[in-house]
Amino acid sequence: MDLTYVFQTEHYAAFSPLIVLYFFLAGLSAGLFLLSSLSPVFGLKHFKPLAKPSCAMALATLIPGLLALIFDLGQPLRALTLFFRVNPHSVMSWGSFILLIYGIVCLIYAHFLWRENDKVKVWGKVGVIFAIALGLYTGFLLAVVPGRPLWNSALLPILFLTSGWVAALSLISLLQGFLPKALQLEDGNAKDALHGMKVWMVVLEILLIAFHFISVLTLNGAGRAVIMNLLSGTKAFSFVLVQVVLGMVLPLAIVLFSKGSARALGMSGLLSLIGVFALRYNFILGGEELPNTGTLLFRFEGSAWISVTVLLVLTVVLILIMPRLLGNLMKGKTTTQIGESF
Repeated sequence: MDLTYVFQTEHYAAFSPLIVLYFFLAGLSAGLFLLSSLSPVFGLKHFKPLAKPSCAMALATLIPGLLALIFDLGQPLRALTLFFRVNPHSVMSWGSFILLIYGIVCLIYAHFLWRENDKVKVWGKVGVIFAIALGLYTGFLLAVVPGRPLWNSALLPILFLTSGWVAALSLISLLQGFLPKALQLEDGNAKDALHGMKVWMVVLEILLIAFHFISVLTLNGAGRAVIMNLLSGTKAFSFVLVQVVLGMVLPLAIVLFSKGSARALGMSGLLSLIGVFALRYNFILGGEELPNTGTLLFRFEGSAWISVTVLLVLTVVLILIMPRLLGNLMKGKTTTQIGESF
């Protein structure tokens, strides 16, 4: 007589909510740097008022993101091992140097930007390269894992880079809507261009998700299971309602039909930021929920979400004070200081 043995294997989630926050803030920082470079690097003069505040906010969002990554390790000093135990075959090893160089380039770029030095264009170009690399890196970190169908796709890095750009545009919309003196972006053409850019980026984001889902659905049974988990399983609420409806469709409708209302566009920006965070949450944690064997038991303590909340509050505070702080450190006058709106 044949016997079948079933072993209940416990799988622990590799990534916690702190990693979700890190991926979100890293993508947001990369998108903000790209926004900052539009005038100094690409010569789009309409966006000059965004250069300094976007650069400051890129640094402001990078700092809590790095803290989230370090806190997740449990033993923060372990992060140093990535710099002297280099593995060229490891995406995480590459990512640690991308983060380090990106942060340094951001500071150098900010120095020349506030001093209005011609070298800002050169460092801006270097920063654009590493900002794109940072936006793509978080997606690559997941895409190279063959055992997780939701992650194992070449579209994921492009999706994460695109959603980081959407998050940056959404933060600008939020500030314009609720802190009207924050950015001093008075050029109507620039505002229209930003809103138009956001519409197309959200459309691209939706298309990338759709194509990604099609590729995963046709992969195998595990691929179909993980997609159904997002559509009608444990992640249905956070994916369908929060990410898609609240975070994508509704903001898109507001931008298209708000008739230029600043408050409506600000609300659209807030909803889009929630949607981008939900995207990271659903893809990172949702991708871990269906292991090939056994049952996955999440061991996320409440302290992880408390840490996420504290770091998000820190992010908001840094976004508000960083332009003035950088202006004082660089001994230059900022043309746009978010703190002045209070």
